[in-house]
Amino acid sequence: MHSVKQRIIQTLLKSEHKDGDRLPSVRAIMSAFNAASGTVQAALRELGDQGLICKIQGKGCFWGSAPLASTSPEIRLSTMERLDANFERDLERGFFKLNAPLPQGKELSIRYDVSQNTLRKFLTQKVELGILVKGGRSYRFRQKENAFQKDFLSELVFVTRCNSWGGFTAESERELDFLRFVYKTAGNNKYKLILLGYNDDTATLIDRSGKKCRLQDYPNAVGVIISTLLVQKFKPLLENFSSAKIPVAVWWEHPEENVPSYFLKKENWIFFNSTFGKKPGIELGRFLKSKGFSEVNYFSPYHNSSWSVDRMTGMEESGLTVHPFVDSQYASPWDFKEIARKKVEKHSVEIHARNLEKEKLASLMERAFQENLISKDIPWVCVNDEIASLFLELIEDSKSLAQHMAETVRNIMLVAFDNSAESYLLRLPSYDFNTEALVEHIFYYISNPDAFYGKKKIHHILGNVVEK
Repeated sequence: MHSVKQRIIQTLLKSEHKDGDRLPSVRAIMSAFNAASGTVQAALRELGDQGLICKIQGKGCFWGSAPLASTSPEIRLSTMERLDANFERDLERGFFKLNAPLPQGKELSIRYDVSQNTLRKFLTQKVELGILVKGGRSYRFRQKENAFQKDFLSELVFVTRCNSWGGFTAESERELDFLRFVYKTAGNNKYKLILLGYNDDTATLIDRSGKKCRLQDYPNAVGVIISTLLVQKFKPLLENFSSAKIPVAVWWEHPEENVPSYFLKKENWIFFNSTFGKKPGIELGRFLKSKGFSEVNYFSPYHNSSWSVDRMTGMEESGLTVHPFVDSQYASPWDFKEIARKKVEKHSVEIHARNLEKEKLASLMERAFQENLISKDIPWVCVNDEIASLFLELIEDSKSLAQHMAETVRNIMLVAFDNSAESYLLRLPSYDFNTEALVEHIFYYISNPDAFYGKKKIHHILGNVVEK
C-alpha cells in the first residue's frame, strides 16, 4: 500500500500536463488527499529533486525546469480571495476574539481596504457557511447556545507530561504561559479542570495524587486538552484517549507531519500548532522586509532539528535572502546540557552548557566574518532568545571574541524567536508565538466543536515580532 506521499506523487505524474503548467496549490492538494502540509511539501520536494517540477518563490510549482513566460507573472488574487486570506490570517493571529462580536464593518472595511458593500457580501458568505452568525448589525463566530455563559461548572480533563509519581515542573516560559492561560480561561468560562499527568517512561496516565487512571474514570468530562510539549512518546499518550467521544484538543509541539494519521481522521479531534513549521519564519521575514531588509544572517547551533530548519526555510519563503550559519550536530539546548552532565558536577551543568554553546557560536560568527557577510544592512536572526543572549555575552567578553569583531557586531541588528522575559531585559526584537490566542482557539473548539473548523484538523496560530 502506497504512503500518502507516494499517492500524491503518482497522481500528479499521471495527470495531464505540459511543461510550464502550474500545479495545484499546496492547500488544494492537502484537501484532495486529506494530507498534512509537510507530506505535500515532501512530495513536491521529491518531484523537484528529480527535475520534474520547479518552484518559483511567491508563484507556486510548475511542470518542467521553468514556467512558461505567460505563467511567470505573479498570480493575482481576486478581491474576495484576498479578503478571505487576510480574514483567515487575522483569525490565526488572534486579532478576533472568538467569543465576542467582530469589529464594526467600517473598521473592517478600512482594515481590508474594501468597500462596505464587498465586506457585507463576504460576511454574508461566512454566515451561509455556518462560520459566523449575525445578530442585529453585528457578526460573531457561531457558537453553541450558552457555550460561554454557563451557570454550572463543567469538568475538563487537562493533560501534561509528568514524572513517575505525577509531579510536574515547567521547563520554559512558554509552558508556564500555556498553563496560566489554560487555568485563567477555564476559570472565566466555568470549567473545572481535572489535572492529569502522562509519564513518558511508563506511557501511563497519573493523577496528581500519583495514582494511575484512565479517561473512563471521569464520565462527566465534556472535553480533553492535551499538551505534547517535551513528550517524546506522543502516540501512546494520544492512544489513551482514542475512544473519547467528547472533543479532544491537542497542543501539538512536534513536526506537523508526525501527527498520527489515525487521529486526523477522528471527527472529535483537532490539533493546534504555533511553533513548528515555516510560518514563524515567514512572519519574521515579513517583519524584516517591512523594515527594508532584503537579506539576513541566520545563526543556529540546533540545526539538527526540524524547527530550526523550518524557521530558516520560512524566512526564505518570505522573500529574504538567507545566509545560514548553522551547525547540524545538535538539535536543542538540552543536547548541550547532556554533554555538560557527563563532564561536570550537577551545580555547574548550566554554566558549562552555556560555555559550550558560546564556543559553537564564536566559530559560526568567525565564518560570517570570513565570508564578508558582516554589515549593518544584514540583520542577524537567532534561532531563539537564548542564542541572541549568548551572542551579546560574547560581544561583551573581550577574551572570547576578537576586539575588531566585537566592535563590528555591536552595530548589527539582532532578532530572535521566543519573546522571553530575557528579550525584554535585552531590548531584543523577538517573535512571540501567541500562546494566549492558542489557548483561546483551544477553548473555542472545546465549547463549539462543530461551529467553525469543519474538516480542518491542524490549525496554525500566527504570532508577531514584538519590538522593545
